[in-house]
Amino acid sequence: MPLPADRDRMSGDNAERDPETHDPAPAVTFGPLKRALREHRYPVTAAELIEQYGAAAVETPTATARLDRLLEGREETQFREPSEVREAVLDALGHGDASPEAPADEWSELPQ
Repeated sequence: MPLPADRDRMSGDNAERDPETHDPAPAVTFGPLKRALREHRYPVTAAELIEQYGAAAVETPTATARLDRLLEGREETQFREPSEVREAVLDALGHGDASPEAPADEWSELPQ
């Protein structure tokens, strides 16, 4: 399944939060991968995601990483929804503690 052409930018957290009460979350750009993950059928293993979207890039302000590298070593992990994949990616980037929750509708599975 080819990745959609839209570019979804997602900060690691809700954009309307109070910066004085929380540390700012790092900006992570999933690009067309975000929509592809939301449209994918779940549950799915990391190995299946790597096979289908492994070459997709995830960008931070300081680096770009491929999905296959970010999920490397987790091939047996099973994800029940897109937000679990997002958390695994943020964790692999070292941002797992910095981004508590994104708005639920931004990382929910899209209807088939």
